[in-house]
Amino acid sequence: MKIGYVVKMFPRISETFILNEILELERQGAEVTIFSLKKPNEGKFHPQIGELKAHIHYLEDFDVKKWSGWISNEWDCLEKYNSNIWNLINEALRTKDTSRIENIWRSAWITSKVESLGIERLHAHFASLPSTIAYLSHRICGIPFSFTAHAKDIFVYDMDEHYLREKLQYASFIVTVTNFNKNYLFEQAPEINMDRIKVLYNGVNLNSLQPVPVSKRKTKTILGVGRLVEKKGFDDLLKALKILKEKKIDFECVIAGSGPEQEDLLALQEELQLQDDVQFIGAKTSDEVISLMNEATLFCLPCIIAKDNNIDALPTVLLEALAVGLPSISTRISGIPEIIKHEHNGLLVEEKKPVQLAEMLERLLLSEELREEYAKKGRVFAENNFSLKNNAGKLYEMYIDDLKNIAAPKKLKTIEAN
Repeated sequence: MKIGYVVKMFPRISETFILNEILELERQGAEVTIFSLKKPNEGKFHPQIGELKAHIHYLEDFDVKKWSGWISNEWDCLEKYNSNIWNLINEALRTKDTSRIENIWRSAWITSKVESLGIERLHAHFASLPSTIAYLSHRICGIPFSFTAHAKDIFVYDMDEHYLREKLQYASFIVTVTNFNKNYLFEQAPEINMDRIKVLYNGVNLNSLQPVPVSKRKTKTILGVGRLVEKKGFDDLLKALKILKEKKIDFECVIAGSGPEQEDLLALQEELQLQDDVQFIGAKTSDEVISLMNEATLFCLPCIIAKDNNIDALPTVLLEALAVGLPSISTRISGIPEIIKHEHNGLLVEEKKPVQLAEMLERLLLSEELREEYAKKGRVFAENNFSLKNNAGKLYEMYIDDLKNIAAPKKLKTIEAN
C-alpha cells in the first residue's frame, strides 16, 4: 500500500513515535511518502532516521502568497479537480478565512503528488494543522484520510478550531492514543460514532529495548526525560528532591531535555540549592536516552495539566522505561494510568503534589526488592500492550480494511448496473 503521511515537522526529536511508526510500516511492506509542513530546525536527529526509505516533501519551500508560480506546474494533475478546489476557496472567502485559502493550495499540491505517485490514502499526525491539510486534500480529490489525535491538539483547542468537528465527520476513521482521549473526544462531539474512533497505543521497538537487571543499575540515580515545558512537571520534581535532601536521602538526578522552561528550572534549582544534586544535560537522541535509562535507578515524569489545558497523553519515555525494566513514577492524569498501574508495575501520585512525589521517590530508592518487582512487571506490561510491531501492524490492517470497505460498495454498484 502507498500511504502519504502529513506531519507538521519531520523529523522532530520529541516525536519519536512518528518516526518509529513509519519505520515499522515500511518493515511491514508499506510504501510511505512524507509531506512535512516545516523543515526540522533542532539540529539533532535520532540515528534511526538513516533507516528511513520514505521520500520527504517539505511544503515550507513553497511561498503560499506566490501559489500560482508553483501550483501551475501541477495543473495537469489537478485540472479534473478544478471545481472542487474553487468551491473550497469560495467557502473560505465567504467565511473570510484567509488561512484556509493558503492551506487549500498546500493541499492541492499534495493532491497532485497523490495522483502522480499513486498514493492510496493519507494519514496525519495530530488533530491540528496536519490533519486539516489531509482533510482538504480529501475534499479536493476524495482520497480517504485518517488522523491520530494526541494531546495538545485536542485538549488545548476547542472543537471548531482547526475544523476538528468537520474532520471527525469526514475522516474514514480516527486513531487516538488512549482510552482517556477517546472518551474526551466523545464528550466534546457526542454526535460522532464512537466505533470510528480507534484506540491504538504508540509502540516501542521491544527488540532494541532489552531489560537491564536492577542489580546492574546504579543505586541512587533518578532520571527525568522530556521537553522542559510546564506540562512535564519538572518543577515538582525539583521540589520533591529538596525534600529528599532535607531528609538526607542519598540521590543524584539527571534531567535530559530542552525547552522554554529551562531558565526558570535552573533558577528554581539554584533557589532550592540543588546545584550539586541535579544535572540538566540538554536534549538527547533516542539512543542516548536509552543509555541513560539502562544505567538509572528509577525514572520520574511528574506530568501536570498546564494552565492552557495542555497535557501529556501517552509519554513515549514511560513506555521505553517499562520496556528496559526501569521502575517509574508518574502522575494520575490523562492516559498515564493506562501505562503505569499503581503498586503493580510502578507508582502514581496526584499531580502538583511534591510531598507525595518525594515519598514515592524515597520508597523506590530504598527498596531494591520493590524496584525488582516493578521492573519485571513493567517489561511484561510493555510486551503485552506497547509492541511497535504489533501496534503498527494493527494500524496497517486498519488502512487495508478501510480501502476494502471503500472499494466494496463500488464493486457492488457496478455489478448491479450490469
